[in-house]
Amino acid sequence: MDNKQRKILSSALYGFILGSFFPLISIVYELVQSGSKFSLSTLWALHANQPLLFIIALFPLIFTPFFAKVGDQTARHEETTSQLDEQLKGKAAQLENEHYFLEALINSSFFAVVRLDNNHIIISSNPAFEELFGYTNEEITGKYLDTLIASDDLLKEASGISKLVSTGNITRKVSQRMKKDGSLVDVEIVGVPVFVGGEQIGILGLYHNISQRLETEQKLRESEGRFKSLFNESPISLWEEDFSEVKKVLDKIAENEDVVERIKNDDDLVNQCIQLIKILDVNQATLDLYNAKSKPDLLASLPRILVEASIAEFRKELISLATGKNSHECEIKQKKSSGEIIDGLLRLSLPPGYEETWERVYISIIDITDRKQTEEKLRFLSFHDALTGLYNRGYFEEEMERLKSSRQFPVSIIVCDLDDLKQINDSLGHDVGDQVIKAAANILRSNVFRKEDIVARTGGDEFVILLPNVDINENPAIRERLDKSIIDFNGSTKNDGLYRPIFFSYGFAVIQSDESLMEGYKQADAAMYTAKTEKKAK
Repeated sequence: MDNKQRKILSSALYGFILGSFFPLISIVYELVQSGSKFSLSTLWALHANQPLLFIIALFPLIFTPFFAKVGDQTARHEETTSQLDEQLKGKAAQLENEHYFLEALINSSFFAVVRLDNNHIIISSNPAFEELFGYTNEEITGKYLDTLIASDDLLKEASGISKLVSTGNITRKVSQRMKKDGSLVDVEIVGVPVFVGGEQIGILGLYHNISQRLETEQKLRESEGRFKSLFNESPISLWEEDFSEVKKVLDKIAENEDVVERIKNDDDLVNQCIQLIKILDVNQATLDLYNAKSKPDLLASLPRILVEASIAEFRKELISLATGKNSHECEIKQKKSSGEIIDGLLRLSLPPGYEETWERVYISIIDITDRKQTEEKLRFLSFHDALTGLYNRGYFEEEMERLKSSRQFPVSIIVCDLDDLKQINDSLGHDVGDQVIKAAANILRSNVFRKEDIVARTGGDEFVILLPNVDINENPAIRERLDKSIIDFNGSTKNDGLYRPIFFSYGFAVIQSDESLMEGYKQADAAMYTAKTEKKAK
């Protein structure tokens, strides 16, 4: 007999005893008043003369189920309180894991990184920050970042960046910041909001020293005579190209129609322009960047360098030139000769004297693959659960907000809760408990749901799935796939280090366009707890 059954039985017994007390006292009182002796005939006569005694005699039958119901409600309350305590413990462990991964990522980055709280006060910095700005971590902890490294004329700009990141936006800016000795350094600034457990806990500031890049570009502009030496010796990938045939084609189109609209909508024209570009020269850094043995080797591999995503950026380059701009900067994906995809920061410049012919176009490409990977890791950590890799509560809440104003109704919500996780943690340890959670995540990320569905871990043992444009009542195959996936996992013998068997309790709700998503979530959650309660009762 479990605790809930004991609570109901004891409450019912108490109600029976209490209900029996009133008939007993009433009968004793009547016997004393009448002076009669106790007997069955006397009892019958008393009840015949006093109909109220019949009603009082029913008190045990009334009190017993009433107090049993009270005992049931009390047991449910205690069970819910216990579950909430476990969820709080699970969330605390989740926060600890996310903090650990965040700190490890910051300390291993070669970018200068400073961590701030939501008031822009410095919490910590990494070794690269000390190397770039000259401050030790102990010197700057607890200080206001913007007043520390922003000069007076840049303080307003720095404060604006901080405020923008505080609203949850990743922000980039090329500017200058002040070192400890008072000198200025050119930096590319990336501000990243950090979310842990679905809440923004602060900001990460990433600083990349671009002084060498800016200095190189300035020298290229100042001295054409020194160009070749700088071109060949530059650590940045540099290209010298001839766009003159491209200009002729675009000028001819411009005689009869809007050339910008044509570029936007004509894929064949964009591909034709790519074929018309002449590569005049590249430097050694370019060969190194693309793993090419020589310039002929690089030129022969050009068709493989451009990937689908880089075609869209080339379209934007053409639009910039066609609208009279002499420069264009963008991020672009390209492919090395080895097949590896790299992220590059591309800057296109049309030098003075070539505005009318486009016979010379200079292009610089900086490999920012490491920076992009760092940003993606930080963003991944902000919106994903560290233990399972599923979306976290913060992302789930953002999707709920987004779906409110979308046209993707009906929306089905499934709330899943792991069974017996506390007992597993208590008996086998939290390491095994973590394997249970990972196993659940593997089941949910398998072929049960579509790519566009959102699968999130929202608590220690709770998972939620959002299914836009789905009425799960009309699609029983979804629940069948989920049940089958659980059965298949529990029946498998794969040596993956995950705990078996595991079981879910889940509930669902379907929300129409005129209904509240949050109320639907609560309905699904209640349905899940009902399923769990019924399972325990069995």
